[in-house]
Amino acid sequence: MRGRKGVMYTVVALMVLIIIGNLYFTQARRTGRDVVSGVSERVRAMDSFLHSVEKDSQRAAYISGFRSLIAMEQYVTSTGSFIANPDDAFRIAFLNGTINGTGYVILQNSTFNDYLARVQYQSRLQGMSLNISVVNVTLWQVEPWDILVNYTLDIYLNDTRGTASWTTRKTFTGVVPIVDVRDPLFTQRTYGRIQRTIKRTNITLFVQDVNATSTDANITEGLLEHFGNSTYIAVGRGPRMLDRFAGNLTDSPFGIESLVDVDEFTTQGLSSNATASVVDYKYFGGVNAVYCGIQTLPSKIKFDASDMSVYQITGTLNYTVCP
Repeated sequence: MRGRKGVMYTVVALMVLIIIGNLYFTQARRTGRDVVSGVSERVRAMDSFLHSVEKDSQRAAYISGFRSLIAMEQYVTSTGSFIANPDDAFRIAFLNGTINGTGYVILQNSTFNDYLARVQYQSRLQGMSLNISVVNVTLWQVEPWDILVNYTLDIYLNDTRGTASWTTRKTFTGVVPIVDVRDPLFTQRTYGRIQRTIKRTNITLFVQDVNATSTDANITEGLLEHFGNSTYIAVGRGPRMLDRFAGNLTDSPFGIESLVDVDEFTTQGLSSNATASVVDYKYFGGVNAVYCGIQTLPSKIKFDASDMSVYQITGTLNYTVCP
């Protein structure tokens, strides 16, 4: 009997051990799966956060960049001076909100570094540690109406629980439009009395020279509207926007231009140049007009030879050589 009882105790003990072992390993497998699942979810959350930062930084670059252009024009207005190195001035304003050591209200809490500080604060609220810094900022253009801001970021993102981390260096591009920014060339050359805001013309037909019956039409309403609205065109010449901040009148493939109304100078008590081409950068550069008395146009609208085809005067409109 004692032998049989011993066997029974042994069997029961083995069964208990087997049950306990199964429970332990089942729980261990469940815990392992939960850990893996938790890590995976955390990694996805961090990856999503990093992706949103990369995408949102381009919107921040647009805001900081556009406000930097406004601050640069305000500098020209307040000092009456051009900016010697507009590219450098833009970069400093973009990152730190100052131009030649002076801060501007338009850039308060709106610099790109301000944006990065807010992003790092948001990362801490989500249990992450983000170190992000600007390595380089460069400006370039591929068309006249936008300035492209290339910025390179060093990014280190770490889960404060030690789950995962990222270290990367990436370059992004923000697009900064120049439309609705005041033209610094007019601001500086007119002592701030004529403030011309850059507006892109929607007119493509300046002169309708031939009507439906193939006879001379000589309709110049399009050109007169463009002239009267002080709008801008881009025809692969003239100074680009950043060059205008420096007073640099050199032609650029990404240049823009508008037309000067000399009567506006008289109204503002400014001396005017009655012999110059009315194309803005040529007027301010003292380039004399070649053709005057253009048919159907006011006598104050004068062009040099290279302007005639741009503004579609080379058809059958009559004009004379300027005296």
